Amino acid sequence: MIFEIGATVFGLLQGIFVLFNNRIHWFFYIVQMLCLILFSFAGKLYADMGNAFFYLIVGIVGFVLWNPKCGKKMIRACSFEERIGYTLFIVFGTIGLYFLLKQTDDYLPVIDAFTTISSFVATYFMVLRKIDTWVIWFVNNICYIIQYALLPQPAFYLLSLNIVWTVLAVLSYHEWHKIMKGKQ
Repeated sequence: MIFEIGATVFGLLQGIFVLFNNRIHWFFYIVQMLCLILFSFAGKLYADMGNAFFYLIVGIVGFVLWNPKCGKKMIRACSFEERIGYTLFIVFGTIGLYFLLKQTDDYLPVIDAFTTISSFVATYFMVLRKIDTWVIWFVNNICYIIQYALLPQPAFYLLSLNIVWTVLAVLSYHEWHKIMKGKQ
């Protein structure tokens, strides 16, 4: 439970700072991933654990890439081709990962596969400061809420965090849109 609470607290801090396009969110992101690695291992959510390892590395890369020289005007939207590409990647990645997870004792292989693959895509676009990240995160957070509610021992704190993150995804989209359009 301590790792769930830690992931929740650091995730909330990360979500607040990323809303305002602030680089420090990556620090909280990294600590949150350390907590999630331990939580996911204990909860037999192996794809989530793999996710968290990947994100630990991405958090470090994101912190480096979000240096002050990049500025807030770097936010942009994905092209139509990028949207088709990431949608196909999410669909086929989810199917492929599902078949791998089905061979384990993963409690929720379909949702675990989807949240894993869509999280990779959303995080990739967050590092690149693409506004589409918030649409993907919105859908992803809804699925995480379902996943954490359906676990044999529901993860109340992480479920609650994902409810907050769903709201923050909407707010972040609007905030980043203002920055992108130069209205801030």
